[in-house]
Amino acid sequence: MQTTLTLRSEIEKGIAELGMNFSSFGELSGINRGIFSAILNGSPPKPISLNQMESITRAFGKEPGWMFDLYIEECFYDGKPNRRRVEPFLIRCAELGRTDCIREVLSRLLEDLKHVSMIFEIAETLFTSGQVQESLVFYECVVENEKYHHSERLAISHYRLFRAAIGEDNEKNLRSALRFEPFCGKLPDHHRLDGLLQLTNVYFNLGRWGDVEFHADELRSFSKNVYQNITHKKKMKDKKEQLNTERHLVVYYGQGYLQKGNALEHQGKYDEAMKYIEGYSDLSWFEDLDEIGIIEVKKFHYWAIANRFNLTILKGDPSVLGDYSRFLEEHPHEVLPSVLTILESANKHGFNIEEILEKFLPEMIEENKNNYYNTSFSLNRQSNFYYQLALYQTKNKNYNFAINFTLQALELSIRINNRFVSIQSVALFEELRSRALQEQIKEYENLIRTVYLNA
Repeated sequence: MQTTLTLRSEIEKGIAELGMNFSSFGELSGINRGIFSAILNGSPPKPISLNQMESITRAFGKEPGWMFDLYIEECFYDGKPNRRRVEPFLIRCAELGRTDCIREVLSRLLEDLKHVSMIFEIAETLFTSGQVQESLVFYECVVENEKYHHSERLAISHYRLFRAAIGEDNEKNLRSALRFEPFCGKLPDHHRLDGLLQLTNVYFNLGRWGDVEFHADELRSFSKNVYQNITHKKKMKDKKEQLNTERHLVVYYGQGYLQKGNALEHQGKYDEAMKYIEGYSDLSWFEDLDEIGIIEVKKFHYWAIANRFNLTILKGDPSVLGDYSRFLEEHPHEVLPSVLTILESANKHGFNIEEILEKFLPEMIEENKNNYYNTSFSLNRQSNFYYQLALYQTKNKNYNFAINFTLQALELSIRINNRFVSIQSVALFEELRSRALQEQIKEYENLIRTVYLNA
């Protein structure tokens, strides 16, 4: 109670410094005189609500969060946590960045693990209101203290932390995926679908094709089961359940086929990959397609066309390049992944793609300057694109272009921690070093130095 009295003494001191009495200060702060008297003079004193504390703070002209370290005792009046004060106080602390107060309150709450449920609910309140970063300390607390390994809130906490952690750094993304993966199957259906899709994307960026295949298979199977359950209940005139996924259900179903085919393609299994295109080339049969669903179905149709071109080209057949070029003119968002595949095939089979590069390269470079391709998924493709372009220019003896694109590949791969492209770029630059200008060598050495400094 000593700290509580100290908080009240600070309030009394502030009132005296303003030359006011309870009545005049109550009018200034908007707090009823009787309530104010009970707060300061009651026996025992009436607990202070967070709204009252902030009204007092504003009346004194203090910054938000004033005396929050002393207010903690109000949350544990008589030694027990009071949820009506604890929950809004923790949320407000999160908004103000008062992690010191948050950790102190959480430490006291965790003296009894039954309060983990309250901590989880606070995390969800923050997350669903868009305060993602503010919610993470609470999810971490749940992860560290939830005693039931199969608890749904434990799985959701891991899922939220995983989604929040995904960014440009591939190594961090891998650690986050490995931490989350064992809990994906314990999630509610809507989160599980999102979780499986994100896992396939992370592993795709990392080139872990076996993992992409595994999770694409699971995504395809699980989304099919969810779809069948929904359509069955509809036929039985059962009450229709709302599936609150981030994307339309058709996205998860189609991505299961798309990502499986992508993984097979990158392993050189072109004929097998071609079979999976049939799974997403025409999804117009999908029931309950709203406007968004129809748009997604059209995207899969275009991706199927592009991937048929890709597989034909990867087999070493450049005869479709003219048709592919016309397709890309109509669908410019597909240019980066498509031209990347064309480059890889040209480097492997030795055919000429100058017309393709003349048509699309200037636009791609301009879009890069405008940060058009800014997702982790696209940044990895972009770094590989620069490397493949450097390789192509090397084979065509355009050494200055080759060196510049090598440096771009190295810079971007270091930034996103794509070690595979970084190693390839270093090896290619060393091969070209004797042809490099002094400023190119200096830029290369500066990039290598950043790797040492950040190791």
